[in-house]
Amino acid sequence: MSTKVRTLLIALALGALASAVGITMYLLPYDSIPLIHRVTDLQTHYAGIEHAPQLGFGTPWYDSADSKTSKIVVMPIDEVSFASKDPELHQFPYSRAVYGTLLKKLAAAGAKVAVFDIDFIEQASEGSGGAKADDAFIDGMKAMPTILAFTMNTTTNGNIGIELPYAKFRPYIKGIGSSTVDEPGRVVIGQPMEIKTGGTGENANAAFYSLSAAAVQYYLGKKIDFSKIPTDDDGRFLLLAPDDDDKQVQTDSGAIIEEHTPVFTSQFYPFSVAYDANVKDLHDVVNGAIVFIGDTAQAQGDLIQTARGANFPGLFANARMAQQLLEGWYIKPAPSWFNILLMIALPLLVALSFNFVKTSYAIAIGLGGAVVYGYANLALFVKTLTWIDLIHVGISMILATLFVGLYRVIVEQAQKRMVTNLFGMHVSPAIVNDILSSEDPKAALALKGKKVKATIFYSDIRGFTAMSETMTPEAIYSQLNEYFEEMCAIIFHYGGYVDKFIGDCVMAVFSAPYQTPDDAKNAVLAAVAQQKKIQELAAKWKAEGKREFTVGMGINTGDVVMGNLGSSNRMNYTVIGDNVNLAARLYNVAKAGEIIISDYTYQEVKDLVVAEDREPVLVKGKKDPIMIYNITDVKEGVFTPTNGAAPGEPATV
Repeated sequence: MSTKVRTLLIALALGALASAVGITMYLLPYDSIPLIHRVTDLQTHYAGIEHAPQLGFGTPWYDSADSKTSKIVVMPIDEVSFASKDPELHQFPYSRAVYGTLLKKLAAAGAKVAVFDIDFIEQASEGSGGAKADDAFIDGMKAMPTILAFTMNTTTNGNIGIELPYAKFRPYIKGIGSSTVDEPGRVVIGQPMEIKTGGTGENANAAFYSLSAAAVQYYLGKKIDFSKIPTDDDGRFLLLAPDDDDKQVQTDSGAIIEEHTPVFTSQFYPFSVAYDANVKDLHDVVNGAIVFIGDTAQAQGDLIQTARGANFPGLFANARMAQQLLEGWYIKPAPSWFNILLMIALPLLVALSFNFVKTSYAIAIGLGGAVVYGYANLALFVKTLTWIDLIHVGISMILATLFVGLYRVIVEQAQKRMVTNLFGMHVSPAIVNDILSSEDPKAALALKGKKVKATIFYSDIRGFTAMSETMTPEAIYSQLNEYFEEMCAIIFHYGGYVDKFIGDCVMAVFSAPYQTPDDAKNAVLAAVAQQKKIQELAAKWKAEGKREFTVGMGINTGDVVMGNLGSSNRMNYTVIGDNVNLAARLYNVAKAGEIIISDYTYQEVKDLVVAEDREPVLVKGKKDPIMIYNITDVKEGVFTPTNGAAPGEPATV
């Protein structure tokens, strides 16, 4: 398997791991870790509505919503009612006769339906008026169409348990609706509008509605096809939660117009005010309206927390969901399969990007992509109320960026260490940097070998064996190291690669691992520069009382096989082939101080050098003798090296 394929597969695996983390968090129960469950995601979307102007989202959906001017009146039993001048209203629960009186007034005032968010499960106690109070309540329901609440629970065997209103009331009501509060993650995000029971139990195969759904269906005079209304995966109709910033205006009739964002405007008419009002004044408020009646006093504790953080009476939530149904204002949750698809696709795309651009760019793409996705996601919700998962998709993208980015950094550092160890002491720093800047440094080394055109250089100290017999080992190594240091610096300067040291012989390649059209010219310039440096060293050594020596050099240009050669434990990046052998033959032909080049090299540098012909040589593997030349001079200023450590310098030697 190639390095590139292996890197791609590992990146995809890490992207899949990031997806798995996001999906796991997405599927956690609502009452699990608060910061990462789906309620938090919905809260984040509401924050987008709240800060729409600052985020540059423009006009939110509710500023252009087409209201059908549905009429909803909320009559809260609150602190105002408890402070009423009427003693009957000072203590809750009220006598059912009080509700009967109010219902008759509402009927006379033209209300269309009254909805009680109060449970009437049992017969009234004697302290609350007993049977007479119940009869008074029934008289009111006869006059005023009424929806009563019921409670719902799940039994130990999984069946739905229903606690219906007092049996005596059922013949006189127009419908019932569930007042049960569903609080996933301790937050009310909505409520199922229709619940169908199972095939067993007392209420088998029955359909029950929420309080708001039951009220709206009676108000419209028809059943609603709730299968066509958007819900979350658990069947909840999602509440468009209000904020805490209430704007209240009191009318002449005593009604309080209360505005919340988003776009809910309801009339809040305290129960006590309605109870004491004359029919004419009440008519101006409730004529043709759905009237929601319930307890909202803080002391009673019937408060819920919405996705926007507001402590909100359950009565208000029912009224708001009724208005949503009437106006057609729905939060549209994306199905789970779509959200999960995003959690798979986007992290994998992030992971793929690491195989096409540099790691730093890919990290920027991953993190920038998460930001762009988040912004577009919130903008879509603010404009259309389409709820596509944000937190878990965003976390998956960020984790994919971090996982793959960390892996790539570790791998690239390892590759750079490998390249540095292999080339660092033998090749020009410019070439090392060039390899390391590659997206795949290993591939840049051509591990399997490749056929390329290169120029091969050999140099050998003349008479070194005889000279070394009269020197101490320390002196030999000291002088050789000084010599090699200077020779390598010149080779590096002209973009050469020091292939190996063979005793006192230096083998270099111009250029590896990348070739340029000027390799032969660079090799000749390097050879001439080395011969001049050797003369300088000889003068220095003579002054220091050290032995002097001369060097013969050979250069050939042609096709070679270049790549890593050796075993799995030890490799050498080198070149092999007939043209390498020819270069080795030429340095043996060269006398002290000479630079012998083949005709192949001469044809590429003849405009640069001053050369003299030599006797052709016959090389093993060649049928005909090879023309060779001795370089005697270089024409100054006619060539600028293209791949040296200091490109742009004039080629004066």
